[in-house]
Amino acid sequence: MRRTGLLASMAWLLLSGIGYAQNTSVIAGGPHDLSAGSAVRNSANLTINAQTCVYCHVPHSGSNNLPLWNRATPTTAYSPYSSSTSAVTATSAAIQASLSGACLSCHDGSIAMDVLTNVNGLPFGTLPTNGQVAFTKQVGAKSTYSNGGTGTNNVMTGGLPFLGSDLRNDHPVAIVYQTAQTADTTHYTTVSTSGAKIYIANVNGNLPLYGSTAGAATVECSSCHDAHNNSVNGTNGGFLRVSNAGSAMCKTCHIK
Repeated sequence: MRRTGLLASMAWLLLSGIGYAQNTSVIAGGPHDLSAGSAVRNSANLTINAQTCVYCHVPHSGSNNLPLWNRATPTTAYSPYSSSTSAVTATSAAIQASLSGACLSCHDGSIAMDVLTNVNGLPFGTLPTNGQVAFTKQVGAKSTYSNGGTGTNNVMTGGLPFLGSDLRNDHPVAIVYQTAQTADTTHYTTVSTSGAKIYIANVNGNLPLYGSTAGAATVECSSCHDAHNNSVNGTNGGFLRVSNAGSAMCKTCHIK
């Protein structure tokens, strides 16, 4: 009995350690960690310069349409993707209000990265130095960033992560997947469900859709990208949910 209990305890500790490592290694020091170790780094405000999560999430007074979201909804007038071969498109308003709008609140360059809703229980504008944080471009940065610390200059201005407001050359987001699939069943994979989960099945990791029903579920940035994991299985990078070797990710949805 003692041996069994000891082995069970050791197994629990091992699993706990694995879980802890997973929870602390995928954001800290990565591109979405703006506190330290990323391509763009907060270098001026001692109140938050050691915090990793605050640039996206806040434990109190955050938005509840996304998990305690700590940024404003973009008001950018987007030019959505459209195609003569696609049966579905999105409006600028739909993109603003979507999960992808949360990503674009940094990646369209319209809202400074130092403009947050709440920090340490205080509205951001009440913090020292007028609530602003200066960012410094680090070695390896794939975008350019201003460095004024004024709340208007610390924005993405170019490079790979910068999408701007013209989304006509980017994969469509905030579109209902099943609308496209129903209109062209020979070129789109059928939607799968498991309880409340709605997704497109991939042997290396399913790609999620977002909505309360399969018929209304949308494709979002986070269908292909996991903002909390920049190295799925230690290899993908680009926050990809699954490897795109041999266009495997593309062919999850698109039958080619």
